[in-house]
Amino acid sequence: SKLLLLARSKTRYGIMTTSCCPDNSWGSPLHVSHGTKSLDGARGELCQIGPSKDLEIYVSRPQGGGASQKALCVLTDVYGLQSRLFAICDKLAADLQLTVVALDTFRGETKDMHLDDFKEWLGSHPFERDISESAKDDKSAVYPVKEDIESCFEFLLDTYNINSSDVGVAGFCWGVWAMTKACEMKLFRCAVGFHPSIKIESMVFGGDQEAITKKAADNAPILLCVAGNDLDNLKPSQGGALANIIAKSKAKDTSDNDKAAPRCVEFPEMMHGWVSRGDTSIEKVKEDAEAALNLSVDFLRRWM
Repeated sequence: SKLLLLARSKTRYGIMTTSCCPDNSWGSPLHVSHGTKSLDGARGELCQIGPSKDLEIYVSRPQGGGASQKALCVLTDVYGLQSRLFAICDKLAADLQLTVVALDTFRGETKDMHLDDFKEWLGSHPFERDISESAKDDKSAVYPVKEDIESCFEFLLDTYNINSSDVGVAGFCWGVWAMTKACEMKLFRCAVGFHPSIKIESMVFGGDQEAITKKAADNAPILLCVAGNDLDNLKPSQGGALANIIAKSKAKDTSDNDKAAPRCVEFPEMMHGWVSRGDTSIEKVKEDAEAALNLSVDFLRRWM
């Protein structure tokens, strides 16, 4: 299959093996396909928000105005803000006619800077701040994801008068874990995720993947686009536990619209990371990346 063919081409296509992504996943964004964080060709802008003005965001809105009073928050993979992601945000903003805000929760750092302390680095980005007595003596820098999301909500309200109750979320890889934690706490009205790394909950934080997915799926309708080498617990074809939880969630669409059904959709020929990092000069990668994004647009259009 094309998946196995690409898996044999690690050197050419920058494939990586990590404890976060499955073996033979797409690695850091390819410079031949898109720059690192260049705004060339992008329709949005970068700005700094948050109490310390250290949270960089990319903001995209439909050209010519006409944006609704709704928004989509984008939670990145472990490579943060980059040009390919900007193009995805621009597409979502245009197709859905809303404001899209992507958050650089990693403050400019990426996985490639933390090859020797990757799990510890992810651990410095918990969903919530630990306020226990033992944590008070820990002087290491911690950047809770929930606080960054709250800064995003404040920005949307102050800048565009968009209420947090009118915000959906999209996540990529690590961002799907963060998205799931957020939906567990009822922060977003609906969610779409691409090549999920929900296993971070157990791998880094010692939590229960099924428990957080159950709460999240009951609070918000969820669509996940799953790669061929993603974990089997995400795959309907394998009777995956997380896939079953999402499909049987309380967030059901009463219109019998298949495009709106909470579910996991498999892309068996794709490798983890294909939507945000895959080499789109390969026709099948481009085709399946576009298909996944179009599925998400149909889903979000129903639930936003």
